Amino acid sequence: MTFQFPSLKRPQYPSSPEVLLSALAWSVIARSPNSSGTGLIYKRLGSPTKKRLVKIEQTMPLGERQADFRDKLVQQGLLVGGGAHNDDITRAISNSLMGVQPAKGIGYASSAIGVAGALLQDAVGGLGTKSPPNFANIIDTFYRLGGGKGPSAAERWFEAASYYASQQPLKHIERALAESALSPYVSSRVWPPQVTGIVDSSAAAAEVPSWWIAEVLEKDIGTPFSWFRSSWDRLCSEYWYTSLPPRRWTSWAVCLLRHSLGFAYLWEANFYKELARGMLDGKEAVQVRRLALAPASPLVPYQTGGIAQRDVMPFIKRLLTIGLACRKAIDEIATESSIEAESLSDFIQKMRARLRQVDRDMVHAALSGGGDKSGIPNLLETVRYSLLARASMDDGDNTALLRTVARNYTHVSPGPEWIVAMSAVSGDPRVVIRLGDILSGLHALGFMPRIDFLIGELERAGLCASAPDGDAGIEIDLGFGRA
Repeated sequence: MTFQFPSLKRPQYPSSPEVLLSALAWSVIARSPNSSGTGLIYKRLGSPTKKRLVKIEQTMPLGERQADFRDKLVQQGLLVGGGAHNDDITRAISNSLMGVQPAKGIGYASSAIGVAGALLQDAVGGLGTKSPPNFANIIDTFYRLGGGKGPSAAERWFEAASYYASQQPLKHIERALAESALSPYVSSRVWPPQVTGIVDSSAAAAEVPSWWIAEVLEKDIGTPFSWFRSSWDRLCSEYWYTSLPPRRWTSWAVCLLRHSLGFAYLWEANFYKELARGMLDGKEAVQVRRLALAPASPLVPYQTGGIAQRDVMPFIKRLLTIGLACRKAIDEIATESSIEAESLSDFIQKMRARLRQVDRDMVHAALSGGGDKSGIPNLLETVRYSLLARASMDDGDNTALLRTVARNYTHVSPGPEWIVAMSAVSGDPRVVIRLGDILSGLHALGFMPRIDFLIGELERAGLCASAPDGDAGIEIDLGFGRA
């Protein structure tokens, strides 16, 4: 059997990352057949109903839908009596469901709170394209590559979201949305709907190669995939979804999704770059394997110096450009050679043995930043905007790692909620979480900050409690968990 690499579909980044959560929602909740070709966005910008030959409908309860939503809220007992004040309250509830409002994009997504909130948009509406990337497949593939077993990443999300959907007063809003704004699009008339697994077979995770199980999962090698799987499992645990208010839990969930998306494709680029180097430089195959699977240097560097010196985008662009070219070169050579291998080291050795001069030239060109550059703009945009704080019309983006400075430079500058979310998913909050736990998780993700940088972020967030065992032993006080 031909050697198989982890299968990651090509991405594209939506202007509203809440769409990532919505993609998980629609992968486990059946869509009404009559609406399957329609894109959804919470608040559409502009009047046209079609963009790029795609029909996009607004789900925000406005106009006739506002009256319908109001009536359903009355039926749910959330509104009493009649009069103009009920219309004002209905508008206030609709506005409260709005997510971060990006300065550019097809429209505004909802905040994706609960089950109904996540269904108020989809990838077609969020990207304005008929064939967007299958984000549910991409995310669940991340989850499986990280060692996820049993329920999918989407099913884990549903467990938490359905809990919020059953709590007052959100449950009344959920049911009112289900019977009004969402009724044309959702098949289920039971709320929250029953979920028994992935309803769209195309959203199911790609198969995990057997060598990956033996060489990565069983050896507990840290990757962005293992970081996502462990972080997602913790956040979707009963402890966290019963401890956090719904908006904050959802914000953290979106934070994990967008960072896993950005770092996974940086990891992939480094993986193929190191494989390509190893085919030419004569290092031991096991050493090449180690450098490919566990990067020796950060995928997003934290740099000091002036404004220009701290810009991380030149590094990210070069890594992605080289990595994608190396991926294409290796795929082409491996396909032509029909290489069969039991392990990654075995694959490296067999590739070396079969390299022709034309193959060597192709790999050299890729490592020099040449080769086929198709796909780079989408890949670069995906990674950059996954990690970058969104320009916003309202409160801003507090869970991003990167920030634009002086318009032309991109710096590592975490938002105030970033360090809180990253700390929370680093361990079990019911026991002691230490700085070493956070460092270990971030290293697996591919971000390797200096310890003084991380301590500074923790101190600014007021999370440092004590340090009985030195820097790595600094205890983190999240304000949750231990009595």
